[in-house]
Amino acid sequence: MVCEVHVYHCSMDARSRFVDGRWMRYCIRPVAVAAFFVYVTSLLTLALQRIFPYPFLFLFFGAVMGSAWFGGAVSGAISVALSTLVVAFFFVPPYYSFTISDAAMPYFISYIVCAALVSWASAYRRRAENLIRESRDLLEVRVQERTAALNRSNSELQESERNLRELTEALPQQIWRADSDGSIDYCNSHLLSYTGQSLEEMLSSRFLTCLHPEEVASFVDAWRDARRSGNGLEGEWRVRGANGGYRWFLIRAVPHRSESGAIQCWYGTHIDMEERKRAELALANSQSQLAHVTRVMSMGEVTASIAHEINQPLTAIVTHAYACLGWLKAENAERAQRTIEKIIQEGTHAGAVVTRLRALFLKGESQRTSESINQIILDTLRLLRGESVRRGVRLRIQLDSDLPTVYVDRVQLQQVLLNLAVNGLDSMEGLDLMRAELTIQSTCDQHQNVVVRVIDLGAGIDPKLLSRIFDPFFTTKEKGLGMGLAISRTVIEAHEGKLTVIANPDGGSIFEVTIPAQTHTREEL
Repeated sequence: MVCEVHVYHCSMDARSRFVDGRWMRYCIRPVAVAAFFVYVTSLLTLALQRIFPYPFLFLFFGAVMGSAWFGGAVSGAISVALSTLVVAFFFVPPYYSFTISDAAMPYFISYIVCAALVSWASAYRRRAENLIRESRDLLEVRVQERTAALNRSNSELQESERNLRELTEALPQQIWRADSDGSIDYCNSHLLSYTGQSLEEMLSSRFLTCLHPEEVASFVDAWRDARRSGNGLEGEWRVRGANGGYRWFLIRAVPHRSESGAIQCWYGTHIDMEERKRAELALANSQSQLAHVTRVMSMGEVTASIAHEINQPLTAIVTHAYACLGWLKAENAERAQRTIEKIIQEGTHAGAVVTRLRALFLKGESQRTSESINQIILDTLRLLRGESVRRGVRLRIQLDSDLPTVYVDRVQLQQVLLNLAVNGLDSMEGLDLMRAELTIQSTCDQHQNVVVRVIDLGAGIDPKLLSRIFDPFFTTKEKGLGMGLAISRTVIEAHEGKLTVIANPDGGSIFEVTIPAQTHTREEL
């Protein structure tokens, strides 16, 4: 309650002060100013009229002007009213009466109108001068505030630039700055120390003299394109050091934009790439040496493959030759003739193997012909029969009789199937004889591509290793080189096909070879 009473008294006091201020401004002060000027003018006019017989009514215009000038428009209006009463009573006949004669009426009315105009003009001019003075004072205040703000902004900008320079000097990085046109106007001490030049020697386009002569043109083109697009600069160029040697640097430049989006300047950095370049060169040399070692190491498998491929037809040739001798001794010419034809067939096959392998090593073009995939599978099984018997693995084939022909290198595709089959035999090493079985299927997929599946019931492949099984040098065999599946996939992809592997639900793995069916003749290709 006490607080409410206190607040009430405070509000009443404030209201009283406000009313008193308005009463003083719009009533007491204007009346006092008008009364003072009219009174003084009346006394002066009466004194002068006693000396000179003419009324000095123009002095009342001065009173009106003074009242309006010092008291405002209200004071001027009051002054017009008071001066009108004084003039009507003292200076317009009949004297000492507020009655105006007909002869003096026009003169009196003219006075009133002129006094009102003078009051209005004086008050208007005073108000205009006050407004001008206030505007000037306000302008001076605004100018001072703006100047102070500008000085603060300049100080902050200088402080920011000083901090930025200190930062660029503190960072262990070569930094430079260029204006919006691309002319370099600042380089930090790290860049100057590396190049061994002064800031004046690095300004503008003289920076280009530090670049390797072979790369100046490429840098100029890249720098011009970056400024034109505004997207920044990034590239690797060689920069000359103070010792005269060149080192590789990753040079980057990004634009600094204003609030409107215009480029104000560019900031560039140099990142030393020399060690990385040397590492890349050493890595390239190591890869080259590794490739050479791989080729040397793979010669063992290649030799075994060649021996395996040629041994089969040579063994058959020797066997048929002994049989031919027996038939000749028995004077059975017909069977001897058929045996000689088999010898010729096996010899031709051995020659084809040597020719294909030689072409492969000489990087010659593969000999592709229109082939039946089922016949290639049957020929492969003939080569596998002895090995499967030795290991105790049954061979089973499931061939689709209605398959389109394929346009392939017969020897290469047979080698791929042989490699997949041998891997299947290896995976079933030590498996129960009742379970050991290798199946080769041929069929067509929904796109009419020829599909061959090699299915084993072995130990299978760890699902975590399926994504790496075709990588070069990756192997799950203790003595394997890890090149067989990688080479097989390369051969199949060269035939525009695909080689994949999935887990066999019955245990083991399923390797699937997909080859496009023949759609063109050899002449069209």
